[in-house]
Amino acid sequence: MRRLLLVLIFLGLITFGVLSPRLFDSWSSQVSDAEDPVVFSEFRADFTVTADGRLDAVETITAEFPSGRHGLFRYWDVANPNVPGIRQRPRITSILLDGEPAMHQMLWENGTRFRIAKIGDPDVYLSPGTHIFEIRYTIDGVLDPANVGADKRFATSVGSAQAAESVFFWNVIAPSWNNRIQRADISIRLPGYVGGVQCSVGHGVGAPCRGVTASAGAVHVSAVNLPPRTPVTVRAGLDIPAPPRHELPWPQAWDGVLGQSVTGLLWVGGLAVAAALLALWWYGRILETPPGFPLQYSPPDGLGPVQTEYIRTEDVPANGLTATLFHLAERGLIALQQVSKNHWRIRGIADHGAWADVDPVGVAVGAALKVLGPGTEFEAKKTVKSGERLSRARTDLAAAARNWALDEKLIVKKRSEWWLRAANAVAFVAMLVCFFRFGVPNTLWAVPFAVFFVLTTPSWLPGVGTRRTAAGRELWSRAGGFHRMLATDSAESRFDFAARKELYTAYIPFAVAAGAAALWAKKYEAVMGQPAPQPDWYQPSSSSGWGFTGGSGGADFDSFESALSSSIGAYTASQSSSSSSSGGGGGGVGAD
Repeated sequence: MRRLLLVLIFLGLITFGVLSPRLFDSWSSQVSDAEDPVVFSEFRADFTVTADGRLDAVETITAEFPSGRHGLFRYWDVANPNVPGIRQRPRITSILLDGEPAMHQMLWENGTRFRIAKIGDPDVYLSPGTHIFEIRYTIDGVLDPANVGADKRFATSVGSAQAAESVFFWNVIAPSWNNRIQRADISIRLPGYVGGVQCSVGHGVGAPCRGVTASAGAVHVSAVNLPPRTPVTVRAGLDIPAPPRHELPWPQAWDGVLGQSVTGLLWVGGLAVAAALLALWWYGRILETPPGFPLQYSPPDGLGPVQTEYIRTEDVPANGLTATLFHLAERGLIALQQVSKNHWRIRGIADHGAWADVDPVGVAVGAALKVLGPGTEFEAKKTVKSGERLSRARTDLAAAARNWALDEKLIVKKRSEWWLRAANAVAFVAMLVCFFRFGVPNTLWAVPFAVFFVLTTPSWLPGVGTRRTAAGRELWSRAGGFHRMLATDSAESRFDFAARKELYTAYIPFAVAAGAAALWAKKYEAVMGQPAPQPDWYQPSSSSGWGFTGGSGGADFDSFESALSSSIGAYTASQSSSSSSSGGGGGGVGAD
Protein backbone atom coordinates (compact mmCIF):
# COMPACT_ATOMS: atom_id res chain seq x y z
CA MET A 1 0.00 0.00 0.00
CA ARG A 2 2.86 2.35 0.87
CA ARG A 3 4.61 1.64 -2.42
CA LEU A 4 1.37 2.24 -4.33
CA LEU A 5 0.96 5.58 -2.56
CA LEU A 6 4.53 6.57 -3.49
CA VAL A 7 3.90 5.61 -7.12
CA LEU A 8 0.72 7.72 -7.17
CA ILE A 9 2.59 10.66 -5.64
CA PHE A 10 5.37 10.34 -8.24
CA LEU A 11 2.84 10.15 -11.08
CA GLY A 12 0.98 13.17 -9.71
CA LEU A 13 4.15 15.24 -9.50
CA ILE A 14 5.23 14.20 -12.98
CA THR A 15 1.81 15.08 -14.39
CA PHE A 16 1.99 18.45 -12.65
CA GLY A 17 5.47 19.05 -14.07
CA VAL A 18 4.42 18.20 -17.63
CA LEU A 19 1.27 20.33 -17.46
CA SER A 20 2.88 23.21 -15.54
CA PRO A 21 3.05 25.56 -18.58
CA ARG A 22 -0.76 25.58 -18.74
CA LEU A 23 -0.73 27.05 -15.25
CA PHE A 24 2.44 29.10 -14.99
CA ASP A 25 2.49 30.58 -18.50
CA SER A 26 -0.85 32.20 -17.75
CA TRP A 27 0.66 33.66 -14.57
CA SER A 28 3.78 34.98 -16.28
CA SER A 29 4.08 38.63 -17.08
CA GLN A 30 1.64 39.90 -19.66
CA VAL A 31 1.97 42.91 -21.94
CA SER A 32 2.42 45.82 -19.56
CA ASP A 33 -0.58 48.06 -18.93
CA ALA A 34 1.65 51.00 -18.04
CA GLU A 35 1.58 53.78 -20.63
CA ASP A 36 4.91 54.38 -22.34
CA PRO A 37 5.89 58.08 -22.23
CA VAL A 38 7.30 57.79 -25.75
CA VAL A 39 4.74 59.21 -28.20
CA PHE A 40 4.52 58.15 -31.84
CA SER A 41 3.99 61.29 -33.87
CA GLU A 42 3.68 59.09 -36.95
CA PHE A 43 3.24 55.35 -37.45
CA ARG A 44 3.52 54.19 -41.05
CA ALA A 45 3.16 50.53 -42.03
CA ASP A 46 3.60 48.99 -45.48
CA PHE A 47 2.30 45.41 -45.74
CA THR A 48 2.80 43.18 -48.76
CA VAL A 49 1.00 39.83 -48.81
CA THR A 50 2.09 37.21 -51.35
CA ALA A 51 -0.10 34.53 -52.92
CA ASP A 52 1.41 31.85 -50.67
CA GLY A 53 0.25 33.75 -47.57
CA ARG A 54 3.48 35.40 -46.52
CA LEU A 55 3.41 38.88 -45.04
CA ASP A 56 6.37 41.23 -45.67
CA ALA A 57 6.03 44.18 -43.31
CA VAL A 58 7.86 47.47 -42.92
CA GLU A 59 6.86 49.59 -39.92
CA THR A 60 8.34 53.09 -39.77
CA ILE A 61 7.85 54.84 -36.45
CA THR A 62 8.62 58.48 -35.78
CA ALA A 63 8.84 58.68 -32.02
CA GLU A 64 9.21 61.58 -29.60
CA PHE A 65 11.46 60.54 -26.71
CA PRO A 66 11.71 62.10 -23.30
CA SER A 67 14.93 61.72 -21.35
CA GLY A 68 15.88 58.45 -19.64
CA ARG A 69 14.65 55.99 -22.30
CA HIS A 70 16.66 53.26 -24.04
CA GLY A 71 14.33 52.34 -26.92
CA LEU A 72 11.12 50.49 -27.75
CA PHE A 73 9.46 47.13 -27.23
CA ARG A 74 7.62 45.55 -30.18
CA TYR A 75 5.21 42.71 -29.28
CA TRP A 76 3.79 40.13 -31.69
CA ASP A 77 1.01 37.73 -30.65
CA VAL A 78 1.97 34.34 -32.12
CA ALA A 79 -1.50 32.91 -31.57
CA ASN A 80 -4.18 33.42 -34.20
CA PRO A 81 -7.34 34.25 -32.21
CA ASN A 82 -9.57 33.16 -35.08
CA VAL A 83 -7.91 29.85 -36.02
CA PRO A 84 -6.54 28.18 -32.85
CA GLY A 85 -4.22 25.77 -34.70
CA ILE A 86 -2.27 28.49 -36.52
CA ARG A 87 0.97 30.01 -35.21
CA GLN A 88 2.17 33.27 -36.76
CA ARG A 89 5.72 33.79 -35.61
CA PRO A 90 7.58 36.86 -36.92
CA ARG A 91 11.05 36.62 -38.43
CA ILE A 92 12.98 39.85 -38.14
CA THR A 93 14.67 41.01 -41.32
CA SER A 94 16.21 44.22 -39.97
CA ILE A 95 15.71 46.90 -37.35
CA LEU A 96 17.09 50.39 -37.91
CA LEU A 97 17.32 53.32 -35.53
CA ASP A 98 17.83 56.69 -37.18
CA GLY A 99 19.02 54.91 -40.32
CA GLU A 100 21.57 52.69 -38.56
CA PRO A 101 21.26 49.02 -37.49
CA ALA A 102 19.79 48.96 -34.00
CA MET A 103 20.83 46.71 -31.16
CA HIS A 104 17.91 44.44 -30.33
CA GLN A 105 17.17 41.30 -28.35
CA MET A 106 14.46 38.78 -29.17
CA LEU A 107 12.51 37.49 -26.15
CA TRP A 108 9.48 35.38 -25.29
CA GLU A 109 6.76 36.28 -22.85
CA ASN A 110 3.82 34.33 -21.51
CA GLY A 111 5.53 31.09 -22.48
CA THR A 112 5.73 31.18 -26.28
CA ARG A 113 2.64 33.35 -26.75
CA PHE A 114 4.27 36.75 -27.31
CA ARG A 115 7.41 37.32 -29.35
CA ILE A 116 9.18 40.51 -28.31
CA ALA A 117 11.83 42.68 -29.93
CA LYS A 118 13.60 44.69 -27.23
CA ILE A 119 15.06 47.51 -29.34
CA GLY A 120 17.85 49.72 -28.02
CA ASP A 121 21.13 49.55 -26.15
CA PRO A 122 20.39 48.82 -22.45
CA ASP A 123 23.56 50.74 -21.50
CA VAL A 124 22.78 53.88 -23.50
CA TYR A 125 19.93 56.39 -23.10
CA LEU A 126 18.57 57.91 -26.28
CA SER A 127 18.80 61.66 -26.51
CA PRO A 128 15.49 63.47 -25.91
CA GLY A 129 13.69 64.38 -29.11
CA THR A 130 12.69 62.69 -32.36
CA HIS A 131 13.99 59.24 -33.35
CA ILE A 132 12.94 57.12 -36.30
CA PHE A 133 12.67 53.32 -36.07
CA GLU A 134 12.25 51.01 -39.03
CA ILE A 135 11.21 47.39 -38.29
CA ARG A 136 11.17 44.88 -41.13
CA TYR A 137 9.80 41.37 -40.59
CA THR A 138 7.95 38.53 -42.30
CA ILE A 139 5.16 36.25 -41.07
CA ASP A 140 3.85 33.14 -42.85
CA GLY A 141 0.26 31.95 -43.07
CA VAL A 142 -1.61 35.26 -42.89
CA LEU A 143 -4.35 34.48 -45.45
CA ASP A 144 -7.41 32.85 -43.87
CA PRO A 145 -10.33 30.98 -45.44
CA ALA A 146 -13.18 33.28 -46.39
CA ASN A 147 -15.42 32.24 -43.47
CA VAL A 148 -12.92 33.42 -40.84
CA GLY A 149 -14.30 36.54 -39.19
CA ALA A 150 -17.44 36.53 -41.35
CA ASP A 151 -19.65 36.99 -38.29
CA LYS A 152 -17.65 39.86 -36.83
CA ARG A 153 -19.07 43.38 -36.99
CA PHE A 154 -16.91 46.31 -38.04
CA ALA A 155 -17.40 50.05 -37.70
CA THR A 156 -16.38 50.73 -41.33
CA SER A 157 -17.16 48.71 -44.47
CA VAL A 158 -16.18 49.45 -48.06
CA GLY A 159 -17.41 47.24 -50.92
CA SER A 160 -18.58 43.64 -50.36
CA ALA A 161 -16.49 40.62 -49.31
CA GLN A 162 -19.30 38.09 -49.66
CA ALA A 163 -17.87 36.50 -52.83
CA ALA A 164 -14.34 36.32 -51.43
CA GLU A 165 -12.42 33.03 -51.42
CA SER A 166 -9.93 34.14 -48.77
CA VAL A 167 -9.44 37.04 -46.37
CA PHE A 168 -6.60 39.05 -44.91
CA PHE A 169 -7.80 39.49 -41.31
CA TRP A 170 -5.15 41.38 -39.39
CA ASN A 171 -4.40 43.85 -36.63
CA VAL A 172 -2.49 46.28 -38.80
CA ILE A 173 -1.74 48.22 -35.62
CA ALA A 174 -1.05 45.77 -32.83
CA PRO A 175 -2.99 46.08 -29.55
CA SER A 176 0.26 45.74 -27.61
CA TRP A 177 1.68 49.20 -28.34
CA ASN A 178 1.68 51.07 -25.02
CA ASN A 179 2.32 54.34 -26.85
CA ARG A 180 0.01 57.10 -27.98
CA ILE A 181 -0.11 57.31 -31.79
CA GLN A 182 -0.92 60.72 -33.20
CA ARG A 183 -1.12 59.71 -36.87
CA ALA A 184 -1.17 56.24 -38.47
CA ASP A 185 -1.00 55.47 -42.17
CA ILE A 186 -1.37 51.84 -43.32
CA SER A 187 -0.81 50.59 -46.88
CA ILE A 188 -1.60 46.96 -47.76
CA ARG A 189 -0.74 45.28 -51.09
CA LEU A 190 -2.64 42.03 -51.59
CA PRO A 191 -2.16 39.22 -54.17
CA GLY A 192 -5.68 39.33 -55.63
CA TYR A 193 -8.68 41.50 -56.36
CA VAL A 194 -10.07 43.09 -53.19
CA GLY A 195 -13.84 42.73 -53.15
CA GLY A 196 -14.48 44.53 -49.88
CA VAL A 197 -12.75 45.91 -46.82
CA GLN A 198 -13.91 46.11 -43.21
CA CYS A 199 -12.09 48.11 -40.56
CA SER A 200 -12.40 49.02 -36.87
CA VAL A 201 -10.40 51.11 -34.43
CA GLY A 202 -10.33 49.58 -30.95
CA HIS A 203 -11.79 46.39 -29.53
CA GLY A 204 -15.17 44.91 -30.45
CA VAL A 205 -17.07 46.86 -33.10
CA GLY A 206 -14.87 49.81 -32.22
CA ALA A 207 -14.77 53.21 -33.95
CA PRO A 208 -14.70 53.92 -37.68
CA CYS A 209 -11.40 53.99 -39.50
CA ARG A 210 -10.36 57.05 -41.54
CA GLY A 211 -9.49 57.12 -45.20
CA VAL A 212 -10.41 53.51 -45.99
CA THR A 213 -9.88 52.89 -49.72
CA ALA A 214 -9.67 49.67 -51.72
CA SER A 215 -8.44 49.26 -55.29
CA ALA A 216 -7.75 46.16 -57.37
CA GLY A 217 -5.06 44.80 -55.07
CA ALA A 218 -4.41 47.47 -52.46
CA VAL A 219 -5.97 48.79 -49.29
CA HIS A 220 -5.26 52.04 -47.50
CA VAL A 221 -6.30 52.88 -43.92
CA SER A 222 -5.48 55.81 -41.64
CA ALA A 223 -6.20 56.78 -38.05
CA VAL A 224 -5.42 59.64 -35.71
CA ASN A 225 -5.04 60.15 -31.97
CA LEU A 226 -4.95 56.50 -30.94
CA PRO A 227 -4.70 55.88 -27.18
CA PRO A 228 -2.23 53.21 -25.97
CA ARG A 229 -3.19 49.58 -26.60
CA THR A 230 -5.68 50.49 -29.30
CA PRO A 231 -5.68 48.06 -32.25
CA VAL A 232 -6.65 48.85 -35.80
CA THR A 233 -8.14 45.75 -37.43
CA VAL A 234 -8.63 45.19 -41.17
CA ARG A 235 -10.49 42.38 -42.90
CA ALA A 236 -10.11 42.37 -46.69
CA GLY A 237 -11.74 39.78 -48.96
CA LEU A 238 -9.77 38.38 -51.92
CA ASP A 239 -10.74 36.49 -55.04
CA ILE A 240 -7.99 33.87 -54.64
CA PRO A 241 -8.25 30.69 -52.60
CA ALA A 242 -6.52 30.54 -49.22
CA PRO A 243 -3.17 28.78 -49.63
CA PRO A 244 -2.41 25.69 -47.54
CA ARG A 245 -0.60 26.34 -44.26
CA HIS A 246 0.74 24.43 -41.33
CA GLU A 247 -1.96 23.97 -38.70
CA LEU A 248 -1.61 22.18 -35.39
CA PRO A 249 -4.39 20.11 -33.80
CA TRP A 250 -4.10 21.98 -30.49
CA PRO A 251 -4.42 25.66 -29.51
CA GLN A 252 -1.45 27.86 -28.69
CA ALA A 253 -2.10 27.61 -24.94
CA TRP A 254 -0.83 24.01 -25.11
CA ASP A 255 2.42 24.82 -26.93
CA GLY A 256 4.39 24.90 -23.69
CA VAL A 257 3.36 21.29 -23.13
CA LEU A 258 3.07 19.85 -26.65
CA GLY A 259 5.34 22.16 -28.65
CA GLN A 260 4.65 23.41 -32.15
CA SER A 261 5.27 20.28 -34.17
CA VAL A 262 3.30 17.09 -34.69
CA THR A 263 6.54 15.43 -35.80
CA GLY A 264 8.16 16.45 -32.53
CA LEU A 265 5.21 14.94 -30.67
CA LEU A 266 5.71 11.65 -32.52
CA TRP A 267 9.42 11.71 -31.70
CA VAL A 268 8.65 12.15 -28.01
CA GLY A 269 6.18 9.27 -28.14
CA GLY A 270 8.74 7.03 -29.83
CA LEU A 271 11.42 7.96 -27.32
CA ALA A 272 9.02 7.26 -24.44
CA VAL A 273 8.36 3.77 -25.80
CA ALA A 274 12.11 3.22 -26.25
CA ALA A 275 12.76 4.46 -22.70
CA ALA A 276 10.13 2.06 -21.35
CA LEU A 277 11.63 -0.90 -23.21
CA LEU A 278 15.15 0.01 -22.06
CA ALA A 279 14.01 0.41 -18.45
CA LEU A 280 12.13 -2.90 -18.43
CA TRP A 281 15.02 -4.75 -20.10
CA TRP A 282 17.65 -3.26 -17.77
CA TYR A 283 15.62 -3.74 -14.61
CA GLY A 284 14.75 -7.28 -15.71
CA ARG A 285 18.46 -8.08 -15.97
CA ILE A 286 19.09 -7.21 -12.31
CA LEU A 287 16.03 -9.02 -10.97
CA GLU A 288 16.51 -12.44 -9.47
CA THR A 289 14.06 -14.99 -10.81
CA PRO A 290 12.23 -16.32 -7.73
CA PRO A 291 12.60 -20.04 -7.07
CA GLY A 292 9.60 -22.14 -6.26
CA PHE A 293 8.22 -21.70 -2.77
CA PRO A 294 6.89 -25.10 -1.71
CA LEU A 295 4.94 -24.89 1.52
CA GLN A 296 7.12 -25.25 4.63
CA TYR A 297 5.77 -25.83 8.13
CA SER A 298 8.94 -24.70 9.90
CA PRO A 299 11.61 -22.06 9.34
CA PRO A 300 14.97 -23.04 7.88
CA ASP A 301 17.08 -24.85 10.48
CA GLY A 302 19.22 -22.64 12.69
CA LEU A 303 17.82 -19.35 11.39
CA GLY A 304 16.29 -16.67 13.56
CA PRO A 305 13.39 -14.47 12.40
CA VAL A 306 15.60 -11.66 11.06
CA GLN A 307 17.83 -14.07 9.13
CA THR A 308 14.78 -15.75 7.64
CA GLU A 309 13.37 -12.45 6.44
CA TYR A 310 16.74 -11.18 5.25
CA ILE A 311 17.36 -14.16 2.98
CA ARG A 312 13.78 -13.88 1.72
CA THR A 313 13.77 -10.12 1.01
CA GLU A 314 17.44 -9.05 1.20
CA ASP A 315 16.30 -6.42 3.68
CA VAL A 316 16.32 -6.10 7.47
CA PRO A 317 12.67 -6.10 8.63
CA ALA A 318 11.29 -2.98 10.29
CA ASN A 319 10.26 -4.94 13.38
CA GLY A 320 13.51 -6.88 13.45
CA LEU A 321 14.54 -5.74 16.95
CA THR A 322 11.17 -6.67 18.44
CA ALA A 323 11.12 -10.02 16.61
CA THR A 324 14.63 -10.85 17.83
CA LEU A 325 13.81 -10.05 21.46
CA PHE A 326 10.66 -12.18 21.18
CA HIS A 327 12.75 -14.97 19.69
CA LEU A 328 15.27 -14.78 22.52
CA ALA A 329 12.44 -14.78 25.06
CA GLU A 330 10.77 -17.76 23.38
CA ARG A 331 14.07 -19.67 23.64
CA GLY A 332 14.31 -18.92 27.37
CA LEU A 333 17.35 -16.68 27.14
CA ILE A 334 15.68 -13.48 28.34
CA ALA A 335 12.48 -12.50 30.13
CA LEU A 336 10.22 -9.63 29.08
CA GLN A 337 8.29 -7.86 31.82
CA GLN A 338 6.20 -4.72 31.50
CA VAL A 339 6.74 -2.18 34.28
CA SER A 340 4.50 0.60 32.99
CA LYS A 341 2.95 1.80 29.75
CA ASN A 342 6.22 2.67 28.02
CA HIS A 343 8.63 0.85 30.27
CA TRP A 344 9.71 -2.76 29.80
CA ARG A 345 12.36 -4.68 31.66
CA ILE A 346 14.49 -7.14 29.68
CA ARG A 347 16.34 -9.60 31.95
CA GLY A 348 19.00 -12.10 31.04
CA ILE A 349 18.06 -15.47 32.57
CA ALA A 350 20.33 -18.00 30.83
CA ASP A 351 23.94 -18.93 31.38
CA HIS A 352 26.53 -17.74 28.89
CA GLY A 353 26.81 -21.22 27.46
CA ALA A 354 23.16 -21.23 26.46
CA TRP A 355 23.90 -18.45 23.94
CA ALA A 356 26.31 -20.65 22.00
CA ASP A 357 23.58 -22.03 19.75
CA VAL A 358 21.86 -18.69 19.16
CA ASP A 359 21.99 -17.14 15.70
CA PRO A 360 24.47 -14.24 15.25
CA VAL A 361 21.70 -11.66 15.03
CA GLY A 362 20.33 -12.69 18.43
CA VAL A 363 23.83 -12.64 19.95
CA ALA A 364 24.45 -9.14 18.52
CA VAL A 365 21.25 -7.84 20.13
CA GLY A 366 21.97 -9.55 23.45
CA ALA A 367 25.48 -8.12 23.49
CA ALA A 368 24.31 -4.60 22.63
CA LEU A 369 21.73 -4.66 25.45
CA LYS A 370 24.18 -6.45 27.79
CA VAL A 371 21.78 -9.28 28.74
CA LEU A 372 24.02 -12.24 27.82
CA GLY A 373 24.12 -13.69 31.33
CA PRO A 374 21.84 -14.35 34.31
CA GLY A 375 21.09 -11.38 36.54
CA THR A 376 21.68 -8.85 33.78
CA GLU A 377 18.97 -6.31 32.99
CA PHE A 378 18.09 -3.63 30.51
CA GLU A 379 15.36 -1.05 31.06
CA ALA A 380 13.57 -0.07 27.83
CA LYS A 381 12.09 3.27 28.73
CA LYS A 382 11.93 6.79 27.40
CA THR A 383 15.42 7.96 28.32
CA VAL A 384 18.38 9.01 26.23
CA LYS A 385 20.63 6.32 27.67
CA SER A 386 18.10 3.56 27.01
CA GLY A 387 17.45 4.85 23.50
CA GLU A 388 21.15 4.98 22.70
CA ARG A 389 21.55 1.31 23.67
CA LEU A 390 18.49 0.25 21.64
CA SER A 391 19.64 2.27 18.64
CA ARG A 392 23.01 0.53 18.79
CA ALA A 393 21.26 -2.83 19.08
CA ARG A 394 19.23 -2.10 15.97
CA THR A 395 22.35 -1.07 14.06
CA ASP A 396 24.28 -4.14 15.22
CA LEU A 397 21.32 -6.34 14.30
CA ALA A 398 21.32 -5.08 10.71
CA ALA A 399 25.08 -5.46 10.39
CA ALA A 400 24.96 -8.99 11.81
CA ALA A 401 22.29 -10.04 9.31
CA ARG A 402 24.23 -8.67 6.33
CA ASN A 403 27.56 -10.07 7.50
CA TRP A 404 26.00 -13.48 8.14
CA ALA A 405 24.64 -13.66 4.59
CA LEU A 406 27.98 -12.59 3.08
CA ASP A 407 30.16 -14.73 5.36
CA GLU A 408 28.07 -17.83 4.68
CA LYS A 409 28.29 -17.01 0.94
CA LEU A 410 24.53 -16.96 0.67
CA ILE A 411 24.71 -13.52 -0.95
CA VAL A 412 27.48 -11.93 -3.03
CA LYS A 413 27.94 -8.30 -3.95
CA LYS A 414 27.23 -7.22 -7.51
CA ARG A 415 28.00 -3.53 -7.70
CA SER A 416 27.47 -3.37 -11.48
CA GLU A 417 23.75 -3.35 -10.73
CA TRP A 418 24.17 0.09 -9.16
CA TRP A 419 24.62 1.58 -12.63
CA LEU A 420 20.86 1.38 -12.98
CA ARG A 421 20.49 3.53 -9.88
CA ALA A 422 22.88 6.06 -11.43
CA ALA A 423 20.85 6.04 -14.66
CA ASN A 424 17.66 6.51 -12.62
CA ALA A 425 19.17 9.57 -10.91
CA VAL A 426 20.29 11.02 -14.26
CA ALA A 427 16.79 10.49 -15.68
CA PHE A 428 15.31 12.30 -12.68
CA VAL A 429 17.59 15.31 -13.19
CA ALA A 430 16.89 15.35 -16.95
CA MET A 431 13.16 15.21 -16.22
CA LEU A 432 13.43 18.27 -13.98
CA VAL A 433 15.46 20.11 -16.63
CA CYS A 434 12.69 19.46 -19.15
CA PHE A 435 10.03 20.62 -16.70
CA PHE A 436 11.79 23.99 -16.57
CA ARG A 437 12.31 23.91 -20.38
CA PHE A 438 16.06 24.38 -20.22
CA GLY A 439 17.23 23.53 -23.75
CA VAL A 440 13.93 21.95 -24.83
CA PRO A 441 10.92 23.70 -26.40
CA ASN A 442 8.21 22.05 -24.29
CA THR A 443 7.72 19.98 -21.17
CA LEU A 444 6.56 16.87 -23.05
CA TRP A 445 10.24 16.09 -23.63
CA ALA A 446 10.29 15.15 -19.94
CA VAL A 447 8.05 12.15 -20.62
CA PRO A 448 10.74 9.72 -21.91
CA PHE A 449 12.91 10.52 -18.88
CA ALA A 450 9.90 10.28 -16.57
CA VAL A 451 8.97 6.87 -18.00
CA PHE A 452 12.50 5.59 -17.47
CA PHE A 453 12.63 7.11 -13.98
CA VAL A 454 9.33 5.59 -12.83
CA LEU A 455 10.05 2.14 -14.24
CA THR A 456 13.55 2.00 -12.73
CA THR A 457 12.72 3.52 -9.34
CA PRO A 458 12.40 -0.01 -7.87
CA SER A 459 16.17 -0.28 -8.37
CA TRP A 460 16.47 1.61 -5.08
CA LEU A 461 14.73 -1.21 -3.23
CA PRO A 462 16.84 -3.60 -1.14
CA GLY A 463 18.55 -6.38 -3.06
CA VAL A 464 20.00 -4.32 -5.89
CA GLY A 465 23.78 -4.60 -5.76
CA THR A 466 23.72 -8.08 -4.25
CA ARG A 467 22.80 -11.48 -5.65
CA ARG A 468 21.93 -14.75 -3.92
CA THR A 469 24.21 -17.70 -4.59
CA ALA A 470 22.93 -21.24 -5.28
CA ALA A 471 22.94 -21.95 -1.55
CA GLY A 472 21.20 -18.65 -0.90
CA ARG A 473 18.50 -19.42 -3.46
CA GLU A 474 17.86 -22.80 -1.86
CA LEU A 475 17.47 -21.11 1.54
CA TRP A 476 15.31 -18.41 -0.09
CA SER A 477 12.99 -21.12 -1.39
CA ARG A 478 12.54 -22.59 2.09
CA ALA A 479 12.12 -19.18 3.76
CA GLY A 480 9.55 -18.22 1.15
CA GLY A 481 7.66 -21.46 1.68
CA PHE A 482 7.57 -20.84 5.43
CA HIS A 483 6.33 -17.29 4.82
CA ARG A 484 3.49 -18.77 2.75
CA MET A 485 2.45 -20.86 5.72
CA LEU A 486 2.51 -17.85 8.08
CA ALA A 487 0.86 -15.28 5.88
CA THR A 488 -1.68 -17.08 3.68
CA ASP A 489 -5.26 -17.98 4.31
CA SER A 490 -5.86 -21.13 6.35
CA ALA A 491 -7.76 -22.65 3.45
CA GLU A 492 -4.63 -22.38 1.29
CA SER A 493 -2.07 -23.56 3.82
CA ARG A 494 -3.57 -25.73 6.57
CA PHE A 495 -1.68 -25.94 9.84
CA ASP A 496 -2.71 -28.49 12.43
CA PHE A 497 -2.60 -26.33 15.54
CA ALA A 498 -4.27 -29.09 17.58
CA ALA A 499 -1.23 -31.34 17.06
CA ARG A 500 1.36 -28.54 17.13
CA LYS A 501 -0.18 -25.98 19.42
CA GLU A 502 3.16 -25.06 20.97
CA LEU A 503 4.47 -23.96 17.55
CA TYR A 504 1.99 -21.11 17.39
CA THR A 505 3.89 -19.13 20.04
CA ALA A 506 7.26 -20.36 18.76
CA TYR A 507 6.53 -18.87 15.35
CA ILE A 508 5.24 -15.51 16.64
CA PRO A 509 8.73 -13.89 16.34
CA PHE A 510 8.92 -15.02 12.72
CA ALA A 511 5.43 -13.65 12.04
CA VAL A 512 6.38 -10.33 13.64
CA ALA A 513 9.52 -10.07 11.48
CA ALA A 514 7.49 -10.88 8.37
CA GLY A 515 4.78 -8.32 9.19
CA ALA A 516 2.31 -11.20 9.29
CA ALA A 517 1.54 -11.39 13.01
CA ALA A 518 -2.12 -10.49 12.57
CA LEU A 519 -2.57 -13.08 9.81
CA TRP A 520 -0.86 -15.73 11.92
CA ALA A 521 -3.21 -15.01 14.85
CA LYS A 522 -6.28 -15.02 12.61
CA LYS A 523 -5.25 -18.37 11.17
CA TYR A 524 -5.07 -19.83 14.68
CA GLU A 525 -8.50 -18.45 15.55
CA ALA A 526 -9.99 -19.74 12.29
CA VAL A 527 -8.64 -23.25 12.81
CA MET A 528 -9.09 -23.58 16.57
CA GLY A 529 -12.23 -21.50 17.00
CA GLN A 530 -10.77 -19.61 19.96
CA PRO A 531 -8.53 -16.58 20.54
CA ALA A 532 -4.83 -17.03 19.98
CA PRO A 533 -2.98 -17.84 23.24
CA GLN A 534 -0.61 -15.44 24.95
CA PRO A 535 2.98 -16.73 25.16
CA ASP A 536 4.32 -17.63 28.61
CA TRP A 537 7.45 -15.60 27.92
CA TYR A 538 5.51 -12.37 27.47
CA GLN A 539 4.44 -10.66 30.73
CA PRO A 540 2.38 -7.48 30.23
CA SER A 541 1.30 -5.49 33.28
CA SER A 542 -2.34 -5.44 32.16
CA SER A 543 -4.72 -8.34 31.71
CA SER A 544 -6.21 -7.07 28.50
CA GLY A 545 -5.22 -10.28 26.77
CA TRP A 546 -2.98 -11.18 23.90
CA GLY A 547 -3.69 -10.71 20.26
CA PHE A 548 -2.50 -9.20 17.01
CA THR A 549 -4.36 -6.56 15.02
CA GLY A 550 -3.67 -4.19 12.20
CA GLY A 551 -0.84 -6.21 10.76
CA SER A 552 1.54 -5.86 13.71
CA GLY A 553 0.13 -6.58 17.12
CA GLY A 554 -2.57 -5.92 19.66
CA ALA A 555 -2.42 -3.52 22.59
CA ASP A 556 0.26 -5.50 24.44
CA PHE A 557 2.50 -5.85 21.39
CA ASP A 558 2.04 -2.18 20.62
CA SER A 559 3.06 -1.36 24.17
CA PHE A 560 6.34 -3.23 23.77
CA GLU A 561 7.04 -1.72 20.35
CA SER A 562 6.10 1.72 21.72
CA ALA A 563 8.58 1.35 24.56
CA LEU A 564 11.38 0.57 22.11
CA SER A 565 10.37 3.31 19.69
CA SER A 566 9.99 5.99 22.38
CA SER A 567 13.39 5.12 23.82
CA ILE A 568 15.07 5.31 20.42
CA GLY A 569 13.11 8.50 19.69
CA ALA A 570 14.40 10.12 22.88
CA TYR A 571 17.98 9.32 21.86
CA THR A 572 17.48 10.55 18.28
CA ALA A 573 15.93 13.80 19.53
CA SER A 574 18.86 14.38 21.88
CA GLN A 575 21.31 13.89 19.01
CA SER A 576 19.40 16.33 16.79
CA SER A 577 19.24 18.88 19.59
CA SER A 578 22.94 18.49 20.30
CA SER A 579 23.82 18.91 16.62
CA SER A 580 21.70 22.03 16.17
CA SER A 581 23.01 23.72 19.29
CA SER A 582 26.71 23.04 18.70
CA GLY A 583 29.21 24.84 16.51
CA GLY A 584 29.26 28.39 15.23
CA GLY A 585 31.01 31.08 17.20
CA GLY A 586 31.68 34.72 16.87
CA GLY A 587 29.62 37.78 17.39
CA GLY A 588 29.08 39.77 20.52
CA VAL A 589 29.56 43.40 21.33
CA GLY A 590 32.85 44.66 22.59
CA ALA A 591 33.63 47.74 24.53
CA ASP A 592 36.73 49.91 24.53
